[in-house]
Amino acid sequence: MIKTAVATLACSMVLMGYAFARDTVRIEPATSGRPYDYVVHVQNTFSIGYNPLVREDRDRMALRALRGQCRAARVVGEDKIITEIWAITSSLLDYVVLVKCA
Repeated sequence: MIKTAVATLACSMVLMGYAFARDTVRIEPATSGRPYDYVVHVQNTFSIGYNPLVREDRDRMALRALRGQCRAARVVGEDKIITEIWAITSSLLDYVVLVKCA
């Protein structure tokens, strides 16, 4: 009985972490004339199975977020936004993944 309760708790924590990670993604359509269709702001915090410092993880998160909107999405670039104020605050970079729909 205790093993079942622990397993249920662990599964719910993993699913809550996945839902939280998905909520931190923001999708914006690109302006016209750009070589990409969507600008995806991915989370910049660490979570289970996601490291914001690894490009493949950022790309995977962006493509997963566009799964329902774009049938054959591919990453065409990325950008980093520095949000820290020099010598006043320190924070992680904000990552933006540029995605083209085929």
